[in-house]
Amino acid sequence: MIKSLAADCCFLLFLLSVTTLFSAHLYQKASAEYLSAADLEGDAFRALQLSQELTVQLRPLSEETSLPVGELLTVLLPFQRFRYLGSGGFSPDDLIRWKELLLRYNHSGFERVSGLYAAIWDDVQCMPVAAKGIRYENSWMFERTYGGLRGHEGTDLMPPENLPGYYPVVSMTDGVVEQIGWLPKGGWRIGIRSPSGGYFYYAHLDSYARDFAVGETVTAGELLGRMGDTGYGEQGTRGKFAVHLHLGIYVRTEHTEELSVNPYWVLRYVDQ
Repeated sequence: MIKSLAADCCFLLFLLSVTTLFSAHLYQKASAEYLSAADLEGDAFRALQLSQELTVQLRPLSEETSLPVGELLTVLLPFQRFRYLGSGGFSPDDLIRWKELLLRYNHSGFERVSGLYAAIWDDVQCMPVAAKGIRYENSWMFERTYGGLRGHEGTDLMPPENLPGYYPVVSMTDGVVEQIGWLPKGGWRIGIRSPSGGYFYYAHLDSYARDFAVGETVTAGELLGRMGDTGYGEQGTRGKFAVHLHLGIYVRTEHTEELSVNPYWVLRYVDQ
């Protein structure tokens, strides 16, 4: 009788272990599969909704795990679904282990997401305005009317004083000059393609630091020009708004050549 009871207990423990392992396997597989199903062109992705807590955690976590920020956000994506509130209670070791699991179950899905996040985050090294007292807010998709009703696809950085031609604008990343010159909406602007593929757009400049040419390289922190109030009209138009820098960040996706994403949380991250 006692031997039979002991055998039954052992069998139940075995079943419990097998069930637990099988459930863990299904959960890991479903988490990995989400990376292929996630909408990387939708509003939730583009808004880059991070909490202040996570913007503070990202750099230390990246250093502790040796994972780039783009990979950290990819690891957290199946659990936070584009609303990043924090590290989710994961330790650095947990994050490394989950990266290995996600790669094992869905290598292509991991590369799909992490490559896009890398284009936004991994090349950023400094703030785009080298001056104290710069203000900015999360104005993503606020209403704009010049050229027709539209959403604001960027972040405006405002100086402490309305002085055109005074505040230095620098490149946030290494990269290659891809666009230069006048745009009716953006005034004097310059667009830099970073090594991981992100396009960083600096608009409403008062002037350029030098005669940039398409195809030449720049380095992070290099002076691009001075903050101004150009734009909203034909070439040379000034004074339609207060002096500021409009920063835009764009990525190439499977279906879109230039998909704008919210620069606000990238600025908060690099501004720590």
